[in-house]
Amino acid sequence: MGRARLASQRHRVRIAALQILFEVDETDHAIDQVLERRLTDEPMSQESAEFLRRLVFGAWEHRSYLDRIIEEAAPNWPVAQMPGVDKAVLRIALFELLIDDVERTPIKAVINEAVELAKQFGSDNSSRFVNGVLGTVVTRYLADRDDTVEE
Repeated sequence: MGRARLASQRHRVRIAALQILFEVDETDHAIDQVLERRLTDEPMSQESAEFLRRLVFGAWEHRSYLDRIIEEAAPNWPVAQMPGVDKAVLRIALFELLIDDVERTPIKAVINEAVELAKQFGSDNSSRFVNGVLGTVVTRYLADRDDTVEE
């Protein structure tokens, strides 16, 4: 499979992850039911489904830690008051950057994807905010990580 096609599939998976995390965070819906409903309504390859599960469950299970990282990087923006889209985008990106040990997506690819999701689904300022938070996190936590391969 070519890089462009893989990147496009991963973009669709990240959109699904964003929408699932947003729904779960804003409602009392059970995360496993929301995820399974999404997989039923929008079939995808086994690889994409595994990536979706990893993003959704990983970001959700680590949300307290990820939220602390967000608040350190943006102390004037408490996570509790943050728009749901921005919060979900940042949780997904930070999970990929800091926690995911199954694969290491290049930093630039994670940031670009997060900024695109923020542009597509967030407010007018979301993409700048997301880019700023992720830039701060990368400087603080990942400055010595060598990423030369693009997704």
